[in-house]
Amino acid sequence: MKFLLIPAALIMGSMIAAQGEPVLPNGDFEQADPSNPAKPAHWDLPDGLAVRWTDAPVVPGAPPHGKAIRMDTSLPESTVVESYVRAGLTQWVFPHPQGNAIGETYGLSLYSEAVPIVPGKTYRVSFDYMAEKGTAGKLWFRAYGDVNGQKKRLYEGTVDCAGSGPVWKHFTGMFHPTRYRSNVTEFKIMLYAYYPDGVAWFDNIDLEAVDDSATATAVPATTPNP
Repeated sequence: MKFLLIPAALIMGSMIAAQGEPVLPNGDFEQADPSNPAKPAHWDLPDGLAVRWTDAPVVPGAPPHGKAIRMDTSLPESTVVESYVRAGLTQWVFPHPQGNAIGETYGLSLYSEAVPIVPGKTYRVSFDYMAEKGTAGKLWFRAYGDVNGQKKRLYEGTVDCAGSGPVWKHFTGMFHPTRYRSNVTEFKIMLYAYYPDGVAWFDNIDLEAVDDSATATAVPATTPNP
């Protein structure tokens, strides 16, 4: 049998291509925004009460998580609205907030910054989630494109998650934006927690772009009409 010598650089390049390329900056939330130390780099500003960027709790037997996103869906709607107004996040303020827990109605969310979409790529996500009271959450992949001169959400997919006890759970998902909406140009990740009321944590959002042809049998995500 003849042996073919393959350059090490070519082997390493093939391995990286097979594993995918990380595309979401600061998915571990360890970097602060240079212009605002209260804000994680490449993510929206948390209000600091309902949604916090803070140290993750220490879990016995688990490696440290450093910084993470904490959402408290047990806070009253009125308290959340007041906190958002103080933080200047008026785009998320809704009329006539009540005294019920925010998790029973609107829930809480945090968006990443927009990331350009590479045509023909599947986006593979993995992340950690923890919620001691079983609070349910979702990770949303939302893709946008131009429709008659306006940016519209044209594709979305979700990964459902829930916690049980003080343990981190790992979740994964796949999204195929340009397979179903060829005119999408960018996407955002949205972290979302809602019911039952409680504290939920997100960390280590890892997103990779891989060749779409390798995942052609996957079930399509939701694709809203323009």
